[in-house]
Amino acid sequence: MTETWNIRQAIAGDEKNLAHLHVQGWRDAYGGLIDQSFLDSLDENDRAEKWTQWLKETHGPVLMAFDAGNKPAGFVNFGKLRTPLPGQSAIRPLYTGEIYAIYILAPYWRKGLGRALMRAAAEGLASQKHKSMCLWVLEGNERAIGFYKALGGQRCGKKEIEIAGSTRTELCFGWRNTDPLRN
Repeated sequence: MTETWNIRQAIAGDEKNLAHLHVQGWRDAYGGLIDQSFLDSLDENDRAEKWTQWLKETHGPVLMAFDAGNKPAGFVNFGKLRTPLPGQSAIRPLYTGEIYAIYILAPYWRKGLGRALMRAAAEGLASQKHKSMCLWVLEGNERAIGFYKALGGQRCGKKEIEIAGSTRTELCFGWRNTDPLRN
């Protein structure tokens, strides 16, 4: 079932909603993949303080999505490439844009919101002259990986990160041309 979404730029005053989307998005996406006690320890008040700072700084556009009842449902944050692929040329990178974060609350999965946010991010990146993009996803997050593959993303790299005291692998998915995402 596809719904209609209101997607707009996040503004000052959205910090608490962004914090809820971010924390609950982690819990929804990473339950069973990351230590549950770590996920339970995530604090929305702490995250709201961070969002207050992040919205003041230049961390790229943050677009929030709201359902038909104007309830926050997800967000996407994107901008110029800041996490290059290992071995990628800094002079001629394959990908110039990056989705830094995309989180959708579980009740809104498989309702078209992910596609809407990916389209909005691709359009935003194109307006910044970025025709290619990539993003990083935690290995084992098969739902998200399947979604990115269905949208034409190609696995193009991996790296090790530390979360909750353990080393995990993140996979990079890239789109050399975002035109199909924008249509």
